[in-house]
This record gives sequence, structure tokens and C-alpha cells, in this order.
Amino acid sequence: MNVDGHVAVTSTGAFLGNADYLTHRRDECEYRWGNLQQTGTRSTHLTIKSTGRFARWTADYLHRISKALVQEARENDCTAIAFENLKHIRKRISNASRFQQWAFRELHRHVEYKAEEHGIDVGDVAPAYTSQRCSHGECGFTHEDNRDGDEFECLNCGKELHADYNAARNIGWRLVQHWLKSGAGRATSQLALKSGTLNANGRFRPTALRG
Repeated sequence: MNVDGHVAVTSTGAFLGNADYLTHRRDECEYRWGNLQQTGTRSTHLTIKSTGRFARWTADYLHRISKALVQEARENDCTAIAFENLKHIRKRISNASRFQQWAFRELHRHVEYKAEEHGIDVGDVAPAYTSQRCSHGECGFTHEDNRDGDEFECLNCGKELHADYNAARNIGWRLVQHWLKSGAGRATSQLALKSGTLNANGRFRPTALRG
């Protein structure tokens, strides 16, 4: 999940929502609220009305993203969706914006109850170094210089990926590895990618072509 660019990116290559647009709408409303508070006797009523309208718009926006996330999981036969642990989200958010934290929590909540309806689990993993680690094959080389903005190029193997897509692959892979090490009865778990699946032992299986 992101505070700029796309709201959410999956290991299967889906780029969902626009975090910049979400923040822009929030800034617009805050500016409007500030003006309304200075317009006279009707300002309180107008401010409350404007606040409620934005809250409904935001809830619907996050609802649509969560619906798309769960649909992406279903289309790829996923039994689980992995998220970064939200307890650490403040480290990635400038000025620890309460709105951004709230939006992440709401998206997570929407995905959880929608996923449950389809028998899909939702797990959390520690996000440390997921944006710096190479997710290609068995490489796993981790270095802060691997990433430059939206671009990821591994200094070890040379693999180039969109940085958020690379991070999403690492987040999913971390959940697969957690289940393997914890003996959670999911030793056969696989990570869904754009072009196939990666099992817990690092073996890639391409998606069969459909004729």
C-alpha cells in the first residue's frame, strides 16, 4: 500500500486506486472547510455537510479498491491476501497523517470482511526491507540502492521491475515463508505472480497457456 502513486499493488501485477488523487481530494476539502468556517452563521452547517459528503466518497472509493483486491485474489485462485503490518505504517507516512493511517486501516478492514465471504484469509507481515529486496527467483539481494522511486533494478542480478510490484511480491513471499517456518499446515503454499506461481522452495511454475 502507498501514500502516493497507486493505493495498492498486488503480486499478480494489479495496480489499484490513486493515492495522489485521494490526498488531493482530501486537501481540497480541507481548504473548503477552512473557507466555510469563515463565512458566517451558516458555516457550521455547511462544514458538517461537506465533511459528511467527503467521508461517504472516501468510504466508497476504498470499498471499490477492496472489492477489486478480493476479485484479483479470486481470479488467481488465491487462498490468502498478505498485507504489510499496519503497526509500522507511520514510518512511511510524512507527518504521520491521521487521514492516511485511517485510509489504510479502512482498506484493510474492507478487504478482511469481503475476503472472509469467499473463504480467503488475510495475513499481516513485517514490511521491513520489502522495498529493497530483489523478488526475482532465488536472488533475494537486499540493498537500499536497488530502488530509485518507482524503479527497481537489482544490483546483483540486474532484474528490473516496478518498485511497488517488486515490494508486493516480497510481501506475499514473506507470508508463504512464515507459514512454512511456523508449521501452519500450509507447506504447499505458493505465491501468485503475473506469469505463474512460486512455491515455498523457490520453484517457479508458469501459468499454462489457454487455447
